[in-house]
Amino acid sequence: MKAKKARLISELSVLSLSLLGVVLQLSLSKSPSDAIAQFSYYTLQTNLIVFAVAFANVVFDGRRQESPRVDGTLRILTGGSVLWITVTMTVFHFLLSGYYRPEGLALIANSLLHYITPTAAVIGWLLFEEKSSYNSFYPILWTMYPLAYAVVAIIRGSFTGSYPYWFLNPADEYPQGIGSFANLIIFILVVGVAFVLAGYLMILINRLSLHRKR
Repeated sequence: MKAKKARLISELSVLSLSLLGVVLQLSLSKSPSDAIAQFSYYTLQTNLIVFAVAFANVVFDGRRQESPRVDGTLRILTGGSVLWITVTMTVFHFLLSGYYRPEGLALIANSLLHYITPTAAVIGWLLFEEKSSYNSFYPILWTMYPLAYAVVAIIRGSFTGSYPYWFLNPADEYPQGIGSFANLIIFILVVGVAFVLAGYLMILINRLSLHRKR
Protein backbone atom coordinates (compact mmCIF):
# COMPACT_ATOMS: atom_id res chain seq x y z
CA MET A 1 0.00 0.00 0.00
CA LYS A 2 2.83 2.40 0.85
CA ALA A 3 4.54 1.63 -2.46
CA LYS A 4 1.30 2.28 -4.33
CA LYS A 5 0.85 5.63 -2.58
CA ALA A 6 4.45 6.57 -3.31
CA ARG A 7 3.98 5.70 -6.98
CA LEU A 8 0.79 7.78 -7.09
CA ILE A 9 2.63 10.75 -5.57
CA SER A 10 5.40 10.32 -8.14
CA GLU A 11 2.93 10.25 -11.04
CA LEU A 12 1.05 13.28 -9.73
CA SER A 13 4.33 15.16 -9.30
CA VAL A 14 5.40 14.44 -12.87
CA LEU A 15 1.93 15.35 -14.11
CA SER A 16 1.96 18.68 -12.25
CA LEU A 17 5.52 19.62 -13.23
CA SER A 18 4.99 18.90 -16.92
CA LEU A 19 1.70 20.80 -17.00
CA LEU A 20 3.20 23.78 -15.17
CA GLY A 21 6.12 23.93 -17.60
CA VAL A 22 3.85 23.82 -20.64
CA VAL A 23 1.44 26.43 -19.26
CA LEU A 24 4.29 28.79 -18.35
CA GLN A 25 5.89 28.39 -21.76
CA LEU A 26 2.61 29.08 -23.57
CA SER A 27 1.90 32.09 -21.33
CA LEU A 28 5.11 33.68 -22.62
CA SER A 29 3.84 33.62 -26.20
CA LYS A 30 3.47 37.03 -27.82
CA SER A 31 0.35 36.10 -29.79
CA PRO A 32 -2.09 33.21 -30.32
CA SER A 33 -0.22 32.20 -33.47
CA ASP A 34 3.03 32.15 -31.51
CA ALA A 35 1.41 29.91 -28.89
CA ILE A 36 0.20 27.52 -31.60
CA ALA A 37 3.69 27.46 -33.12
CA GLN A 38 5.06 26.26 -29.77
CA PHE A 39 3.38 22.91 -30.36
CA SER A 40 5.73 22.21 -33.27
CA TYR A 41 8.64 21.86 -30.85
CA TYR A 42 9.74 18.44 -29.66
CA THR A 43 10.22 19.86 -26.16
CA LEU A 44 6.61 20.90 -25.74
CA GLN A 45 5.30 17.73 -27.37
CA THR A 46 7.30 15.41 -25.11
CA ASN A 47 6.27 17.31 -22.00
CA LEU A 48 2.64 17.00 -23.07
CA ILE A 49 3.15 13.28 -23.70
CA VAL A 50 4.67 12.86 -20.24
CA PHE A 51 1.66 14.69 -18.78
CA ALA A 52 -0.80 12.49 -20.68
CA VAL A 53 0.98 9.25 -19.74
CA ALA A 54 1.22 10.22 -16.06
CA PHE A 55 -2.49 11.08 -16.14
CA ALA A 56 -3.28 7.71 -17.75
CA ASN A 57 -1.19 5.88 -15.16
CA VAL A 58 -3.15 7.56 -12.38
CA VAL A 59 -6.58 6.99 -13.94
CA PHE A 60 -6.06 3.41 -15.10
CA ASP A 61 -3.82 2.10 -12.33
CA GLY A 62 -6.64 0.04 -10.85
CA ARG A 63 -7.23 -1.76 -14.17
CA ARG A 64 -3.64 -2.85 -14.77
CA GLN A 65 -3.96 -6.12 -12.88
CA GLU A 66 -7.35 -6.85 -14.42
CA SER A 67 -6.42 -6.15 -18.05
CA PRO A 68 -3.11 -7.30 -19.60
CA ARG A 69 -3.86 -5.05 -22.59
CA VAL A 70 -4.15 -1.94 -20.41
CA ASP A 71 -1.05 -2.93 -18.48
CA GLY A 72 0.99 -3.58 -21.64
CA THR A 73 -0.14 -0.36 -23.29
CA LEU A 74 0.76 1.71 -20.23
CA ARG A 75 4.19 0.06 -20.05
CA ILE A 76 4.94 0.88 -23.69
CA LEU A 77 3.77 4.47 -23.26
CA THR A 78 5.54 4.96 -19.93
CA GLY A 79 8.87 3.66 -21.21
CA GLY A 80 8.54 5.66 -24.41
CA SER A 81 7.67 8.89 -22.64
CA VAL A 82 10.64 8.52 -20.27
CA LEU A 83 13.00 7.88 -23.19
CA TRP A 84 11.63 10.80 -25.23
CA ILE A 85 11.77 13.30 -22.36
CA THR A 86 15.30 12.13 -21.49
CA VAL A 87 16.34 12.91 -25.06
CA THR A 88 14.69 16.33 -24.68
CA MET A 89 16.94 17.05 -21.72
CA THR A 90 20.08 15.60 -23.33
CA VAL A 91 19.71 17.31 -26.71
CA PHE A 92 18.89 20.66 -25.16
CA HIS A 93 21.82 20.52 -22.77
CA PHE A 94 24.44 19.55 -25.34
CA LEU A 95 23.13 21.06 -28.60
CA LEU A 96 20.87 23.99 -27.74
CA SER A 97 21.58 25.44 -24.30
CA GLY A 98 24.48 27.52 -25.59
CA TYR A 99 22.12 29.45 -27.86
CA TYR A 100 19.38 30.15 -25.32
CA ARG A 101 19.85 32.17 -22.12
CA PRO A 102 16.37 32.83 -20.68
CA GLU A 103 15.59 35.01 -17.69
CA GLY A 104 12.68 35.40 -15.28
CA LEU A 105 9.63 33.27 -16.02
CA ALA A 106 11.26 32.05 -19.22
CA LEU A 107 14.08 30.60 -17.13
CA ILE A 108 11.60 28.82 -14.86
CA ALA A 109 9.67 27.43 -17.83
CA ASN A 110 12.89 26.34 -19.52
CA SER A 111 14.13 24.61 -16.36
CA LEU A 112 10.83 22.79 -15.93
CA LEU A 113 10.60 21.65 -19.54
CA HIS A 114 14.22 20.64 -20.07
CA TYR A 115 15.52 19.57 -16.67
CA ILE A 116 13.08 19.27 -13.76
CA THR A 117 10.29 17.31 -15.46
CA PRO A 118 12.69 14.94 -17.30
CA THR A 119 14.57 14.25 -14.06
CA ALA A 120 11.35 13.61 -12.13
CA ALA A 121 10.11 11.26 -14.87
CA VAL A 122 13.36 9.27 -14.88
CA ILE A 123 13.48 9.00 -11.08
CA GLY A 124 9.85 7.86 -10.95
CA TRP A 125 10.53 5.26 -13.62
CA LEU A 126 13.63 3.94 -11.84
CA LEU A 127 11.83 3.67 -8.51
CA PHE A 128 8.45 2.31 -9.50
CA GLU A 129 8.47 0.55 -12.87
CA GLU A 130 7.98 -3.18 -12.39
CA LYS A 131 11.03 -5.38 -12.88
CA SER A 132 11.42 -7.40 -16.11
CA SER A 133 8.27 -5.92 -17.63
CA TYR A 134 9.62 -4.78 -21.02
CA ASN A 135 9.77 -6.74 -24.27
CA SER A 136 12.72 -6.61 -26.65
CA PHE A 137 10.70 -4.97 -29.45
CA TYR A 138 9.80 -1.91 -27.36
CA PRO A 139 12.84 0.17 -28.43
CA ILE A 140 11.79 -0.16 -32.08
CA LEU A 141 8.32 1.14 -31.20
CA TRP A 142 9.79 3.96 -29.12
CA THR A 143 11.88 5.14 -32.08
CA MET A 144 8.82 5.61 -34.31
CA TYR A 145 7.68 8.86 -32.69
CA PRO A 146 10.98 10.82 -32.88
CA LEU A 147 11.52 9.53 -36.43
CA ALA A 148 8.05 10.67 -37.46
CA TYR A 149 8.64 14.01 -35.73
CA ALA A 150 11.85 14.59 -37.68
CA VAL A 151 10.27 13.65 -41.02
CA VAL A 152 7.27 15.94 -40.50
CA ALA A 153 9.46 18.83 -39.29
CA ILE A 154 11.77 18.51 -42.30
CA ILE A 155 8.94 18.30 -44.83
CA ARG A 156 7.14 21.23 -43.21
CA GLY A 157 10.35 23.25 -43.10
CA SER A 158 11.06 22.61 -46.78
CA PHE A 159 7.80 24.40 -47.61
CA THR A 160 7.82 27.13 -44.96
CA GLY A 161 11.56 27.72 -44.67
CA SER A 162 11.23 27.49 -40.89
CA TYR A 163 12.68 24.59 -38.90
CA PRO A 164 12.14 24.02 -35.16
CA TYR A 165 15.81 23.13 -34.58
CA TRP A 166 19.01 23.99 -36.42
CA PHE A 167 20.04 20.32 -36.74
CA LEU A 168 16.90 19.62 -38.80
CA ASN A 169 17.64 22.45 -41.25
CA PRO A 170 19.64 21.22 -44.28
CA ALA A 171 19.37 24.55 -46.13
CA ASP A 172 21.72 26.66 -44.00
CA GLU A 173 25.25 26.31 -42.73
CA TYR A 174 26.07 25.88 -39.05
CA PRO A 175 25.04 27.41 -36.66
CA GLN A 176 21.76 28.27 -38.46
CA GLY A 177 21.53 24.81 -40.02
CA ILE A 178 23.24 21.46 -40.36
CA GLY A 179 24.82 22.33 -43.70
CA SER A 180 23.46 19.81 -46.19
CA PHE A 181 20.89 17.10 -46.75
CA ALA A 182 23.67 14.48 -46.48
CA ASN A 183 24.60 15.80 -43.03
CA LEU A 184 20.93 15.70 -42.07
CA ILE A 185 20.58 12.04 -43.10
CA ILE A 186 23.72 11.11 -41.17
CA PHE A 187 22.45 12.99 -38.11
CA ILE A 188 19.07 11.24 -38.23
CA LEU A 189 20.69 7.82 -38.62
CA VAL A 190 23.04 8.45 -35.70
CA VAL A 191 20.25 9.74 -33.48
CA GLY A 192 17.98 6.86 -34.54
CA VAL A 193 20.62 4.30 -33.56
CA ALA A 194 21.17 6.19 -30.29
CA PHE A 195 17.43 6.00 -29.57
CA VAL A 196 17.37 2.24 -30.12
CA LEU A 197 20.47 1.68 -27.99
CA ALA A 198 19.06 3.88 -25.24
CA GLY A 199 15.86 1.85 -25.39
CA TYR A 200 17.75 -1.40 -24.91
CA LEU A 201 19.68 0.19 -22.07
CA MET A 202 16.33 0.95 -20.44
CA ILE A 203 15.33 -2.70 -20.84
CA LEU A 204 18.60 -3.79 -19.23
CA ILE A 205 18.09 -1.38 -16.34
CA ASN A 206 14.51 -2.58 -15.99
CA ARG A 207 15.61 -6.22 -15.80
CA LEU A 208 18.28 -5.41 -13.24
CA SER A 209 15.89 -3.31 -11.18
CA LEU A 210 15.48 -4.16 -7.52
CA HIS A 211 11.85 -3.09 -7.57
CA ARG A 212 9.55 -5.97 -6.70
CA LYS A 213 6.43 -6.86 -8.62
CA ARG A 214 3.21 -5.46 -7.24
